[in-house]
Amino acid sequence: MVPTIGRVVLYNTTEEQRKKMENDPNCNVQEKLPAIVVAVWGDTEESAINLNVQNDGEGSFWVTSALKGDGEGNWNWPPRV
Repeated sequence: MVPTIGRVVLYNTTEEQRKKMENDPNCNVQEKLPAIVVAVWGDTEESAINLNVQNDGEGSFWVTSALKGDGEGNWNWPPRV
């Protein structure tokens, strides 16, 4: 499935991002967070995308040029149940 603007994906936070969240008393540190696609760089499923990542708490943060995958800093589609 090709990512498009407005879709929700799961973002795998990096160790650095989780350390920042640990310092915020209004944020629950998580390895995976929901993110809204705000830009797509290409027309394939492997295209880089920009994300607005939603914290479990106050605020959000931006990620640019994230690639699909299972590693830190990558995104993936939410599982269907």
